[in-house]
Amino acid sequence: MQLKALLLDLDGTLIDTAPDMVGTLNRLLESEGIAPVEAQVAARQVSNGARALIRHGFGENLTEQRELQLIENFLSDYAEHVCEDSVIYDGMSEVLTLCQDNDIKWGVITNKPLQLSRDLLEGLNLLNRCSILLGGDSLPVKKPDPAPMLHTCMVLNLAPSECLYVGDHARDVEAGGNAGMDTAAALWGYLQHDDDASRWGADYLLKQPASLAQLLHERFR
Repeated sequence: MQLKALLLDLDGTLIDTAPDMVGTLNRLLESEGIAPVEAQVAARQVSNGARALIRHGFGENLTEQRELQLIENFLSDYAEHVCEDSVIYDGMSEVLTLCQDNDIKWGVITNKPLQLSRDLLEGLNLLNRCSILLGGDSLPVKKPDPAPMLHTCMVLNLAPSECLYVGDHARDVEAGGNAGMDTAAALWGYLQHDDDASRWGADYLLKQPASLAQLLHERFR
């Protein structure tokens, strides 16, 4: 079936948010006299959200109360720095333009809180260009549950088979696949060293955004 919508994960797929998210983590660490984390290593936790970053920086043996407080502090600081150094990945602007030139809707389905996602996309002048934005708190459940994908199809009045979902985590492929969408693994994202994306079950493995552009060209035919 002809592709009618490109749906994207946010962190590690559309936008490189690691500079700002790791920056927030290091400010929290500094405030408590703890050495900063190495940016490239910590970046691999970004797709797993604030909790994973807190555990990376502060250790796994936190009490629940302590962890929740650190997450709250993290989100508060990050909200003030959400779009300082984050950038759209090289080649993704061309992908979005390609969609618009071919009357293909594009949107974002992320586990990131909706308001932070809105602020990020608005800061990069992308919010008014996307057809839909669904955050991790937009529905009672989030990825890997397929509900956000099915809700998006309902809003866009499309069948899942008319959509391609692209993400850099196994949960993205699981959610998209269980919803009946074609899926692609974004290998340029925040994969762990031991991640084997070939085992996620994605329909496509894409090394770089240019690979996504080529795939879209083929699907437009």
